[in-house]
Amino acid sequence: MSKRSLPSWMGSSKDGEDDSGKKKHTGTSQKAQKGPDFSKLLDGVVFVLSGFVNPERSTLRSQALDMGAEYRPDWTSDCTLLVCAFANTPKFRQVQADNGTIISKDWISESHMQRKLVDIEPYLMHAGKPWRKNKETVESDQGPADLDQKEMRKEHKKQVQRSHIKSSVSATTEAGHSDSGNIHFSPSKIKQWAMDDLTQTVSWLKSQEEKPEPSELKAIAAEGVITCLQDAIESLEQGNDIKGVAEQWSFVPHVVNELLKLDGSRKDASLPKEQLLQLAIKCKKIYQAEFARMDSDDKKGTKGQSSSPVTKHRRKTKSDDDCYDSDATIEMTEEEIDLACRQLPGLC
Repeated sequence: MSKRSLPSWMGSSKDGEDDSGKKKHTGTSQKAQKGPDFSKLLDGVVFVLSGFVNPERSTLRSQALDMGAEYRPDWTSDCTLLVCAFANTPKFRQVQADNGTIISKDWISESHMQRKLVDIEPYLMHAGKPWRKNKETVESDQGPADLDQKEMRKEHKKQVQRSHIKSSVSATTEAGHSDSGNIHFSPSKIKQWAMDDLTQTVSWLKSQEEKPEPSELKAIAAEGVITCLQDAIESLEQGNDIKGVAEQWSFVPHVVNELLKLDGSRKDASLPKEQLLQLAIKCKKIYQAEFARMDSDDKKGTKGQSSSPVTKHRRKTKSDDDCYDSDATIEMTEEEIDLACRQLPGLC
């Protein structure tokens, strides 16, 4: 945990990932010497991931599956464990209300790296119901088979060091919506929304009692905005509407509010789910490209609008140097963006 009492998701995961790769062969010999079968370490665990984006999301999922866990795209009655990027998110509160157990990603990574279950207590974000379906527990490096139940009764005291960004129903999503014909998803407008969302989120972070280092503000704000967009995309992919996402965020990116207007109950204000999903994905790409451009300008000494005061939003991420991965960012030219928007009739 950082000395600045910042969320664990702000740290770089690269070192942990490298160590994981280096210790695979060592772990094999450890498995042979003692302990349960590696592929059954998480037998009986049904998990959900929240707040992670690829490639980290797919890595965590693969690690848990390697150890015998079952994956669910969303929390249901048969789920036993939520692996969460940060506290006090809508998903966190949903699982907490259901008395589910919530942990940080490091428990999965460390257990996978060491090829045995490490003590879960330091990684608990909320101690709830047993995190296994079956009663037989796999031996952790603490030894006793009843350790699971003991840990479930303990609330991790360091939870206060995690993100405390509060969420409530956004009033703007309850207001009346304009007709879809008046909504223009032009590239220039989406770029402006991206800049506005970033500066507003930075301003919100600055207003908090526990705030990140100045050098980390923009990186955290950018990841928060992208995460909200990703939540909307995942909701659409699962056949759900965006309203459920928007209602659970105190402030959402402007583009999500605009997408929400097209996902309304009125026939003249809605789009087919497939078309809305395509639009959301394209908007996310433009946001990512714009954030990458602004980050590049900052590194060249160009001062953008990141110091503009406003207020919006919540949540997530890594340090400035780790936030923007040029290999992961999808660059789009003006022509490509125009073409992408024109593929959705009536919106541009």
